[in-house]
Amino acid sequence: MVLIQILKPSRNNKADRFITVQIYIIAVGEKSPAWIETGINQYINRMPRECNVKIVSIPTSKRSKNKTIKQAQVKEQEQLIKHTPKDSYRIALDELGQSWTSNLLAEKLRKWMQSMPIVTFYIGGPDGFSAEFLEKVDFVWSISSLTLPHMLVRVLLAEQLYRALTIIQRHPYHRE
Repeated sequence: MVLIQILKPSRNNKADRFITVQIYIIAVGEKSPAWIETGINQYINRMPRECNVKIVSIPTSKRSKNKTIKQAQVKEQEQLIKHTPKDSYRIALDELGQSWTSNLLAEKLRKWMQSMPIVTFYIGGPDGFSAEFLEKVDFVWSISSLTLPHMLVRVLLAEQLYRALTIIQRHPYHRE
């Protein structure tokens, strides 16, 4: 869970108020290589001290000759939904989704901070998401048009969330 608090000027400019959004990353797959964990932690640890990051991992459904891909997807997607906070804005990461620049992600994050108390990112399993699942989420985002290892996507997402925060805070990490 990412708790982000950023000062925003109030209307009367006499006082500031905190804006908070919770971001969950719920991903299929439990056994991350050490280098993946190191990469994720690298960006999570750089987040402002007001940020608390949590990635929820759910087990990959076992594949077998008696279980179809669709059945495995359904089981995984049921677990994704089970771990999703209520009233969450839900974003599935899928190579066929809409592309965003880092600046657009920062703008989306800024808007979520103002209007969405909870945002959840889903990272699917080896067979991705079913069409039915993608129809139920609020948005489908492509972090890349390449097919990427799902564990690597966790690192990329952590970095992009960190980058978006630095853009919002006008930190020099992101350069044009």
